[in-house]
Amino acid sequence: MGKIVIIDENLCIGCGNCVAICPKKILYLDVESKKCLCRDESSCDRRRGCEKVCPAGAIKIS
Repeated sequence: MGKIVIIDENLCIGCGNCVAICPKKILYLDVESKKCLCRDESSCDRRRGCEKVCPAGAIKIS
């Protein structure tokens, strides 16, 4: 089984838009790296809200 939530940490600017919109609260900003990470991608609703609000295009949902 492949990844569901794909986050390109090189593109992530740490704005937090994805974290704010995630209805399942599975996205968070890592304290040290200031980058978005996913704690439980199996809970993703796959509605792609995070993709739509990411200004850097760092998140893709498969």
